[in-house]
Amino acid sequence: MDSSTIIFIATLAVAFIFLRWLIAPIPEANEFNVRERTREGQLASSTGARTNATEDNAPTTSNTRVRRPVTDSMIEVVQTIGPQLTREQIIMDLTRTGSVELTVEAYMENGDLPHPPVSEQRAPETATTTGVNTGSKTPSNKINLLEKYDIDVTKLDDPVEESETSLHRRKQEMIIAARKRLESQLKNELDL
Repeated sequence: MDSSTIIFIATLAVAFIFLRWLIAPIPEANEFNVRERTREGQLASSTGARTNATEDNAPTTSNTRVRRPVTDSMIEVVQTIGPQLTREQIIMDLTRTGSVELTVEAYMENGDLPHPPVSEQRAPETATTTGVNTGSKTPSNKINLLEKYDIDVTKLDDPVEESETSLHRRKQEMIIAARKRLESQLKNELDL
């Protein structure tokens, strides 16, 4: 065989091995018999070599997730992704999962989060009504958008005709501007 043929075959073999390594899936920890620590500090094999005493007390890897306390920023993130979700739904799922990512994933998969029981919904309302007013202004759920943005309803009664005429005028202006742009484009194309 020619030396260039041998180099070509060797290059193909190296490329095949490299691509095989590159495309291979990332193995899970339990595929290689990796030992994991239990809550008592004992080493236990993930293949089931735990004793019966440690099996009851030892958490699985999904249960050992550190649960963070639910903050307003966590609630806002979930509410941004799912605006139709109630605050109680989000709080309940965040306390259950402890993670914004898992809550968002559950919402994306199911299209909704589980509703909390009725007793849990009433508990925060009674806590806020019995609490001492510290003087800070808390936003009320009863505020509607008209009050929030200081819109006067009496000013909105007459402008129906005005808004129609302004929409018609804006439409005409947009058509005229589009015609001017088209005319200038055609002029530029003809000049070329």
